[in-house]
Amino acid sequence: MSQTVDKRREIIARQSPQAAVRRRCSRDRHGFTLIELLIVVAMIGIFAGALIPQLEPGNAEQLEGAAQILSADLAYARNLSVSHGSNYELTFFLDANRYVLQHSGTNSFLDTLPPSAFKSPNDPATEQSTDLDDLPHIGQAASIVAVHKLTPGPVNVSDVEFGELGETTRSEPTVIWLSCGAGANTIYLSVTVDPVTGLSSIGDIQSDAPSSPPSTTAGG
Repeated sequence: MSQTVDKRREIIARQSPQAAVRRRCSRDRHGFTLIELLIVVAMIGIFAGALIPQLEPGNAEQLEGAAQILSADLAYARNLSVSHGSNYELTFFLDANRYVLQHSGTNSFLDTLPPSAFKSPNDPATEQSTDLDDLPHIGQAASIVAVHKLTPGPVNVSDVEFGELGETTRSEPTVIWLSCGAGANTIYLSVTVDPVTGLSSIGDIQSDAPSSPPSTTAGG
């Protein structure tokens, strides 16, 4: 009789909600199967493959970033000219893909440039250089492909100089052309310096290369 009662109690205990929860938790503690883990890993790989290309900046983003840095450096040179009442200039070296800021006025005491967080430790005290190849980038870096003055057609020049009022010492607009990409995928972007105000503006990205001047002139 007691055995029958005990067996009945055992059956009732197995059918209770608490027992069902305990059995379910016991099964859950066995973890995932190998197939389930492989499916999760495969899904992570698919999501990563779709997401990573979106995180990498394309040529357009890299070109715009380089143009913004150049525009900021032009504004810095202009501000130095206004604040110190003397001339400062940016000289462009297309073959080296870099440009250099220097004091170009007559007051030699200003030849040493003010301290700057953007000054390379390898620069002498009288120069602040920017190498586009050293700027953060993924893939191909932006390049300086041309520096023109518009008269009204393009004429090659190598610098932009600012006067003590913030104007440029050149009476014509100066256009610095940047490019990024290779072959048919090359795109271009211009940074134009207004001769009266000395302020720069960034143009629109285009697929056409800048017009070549009829003759090469290194200055003016």
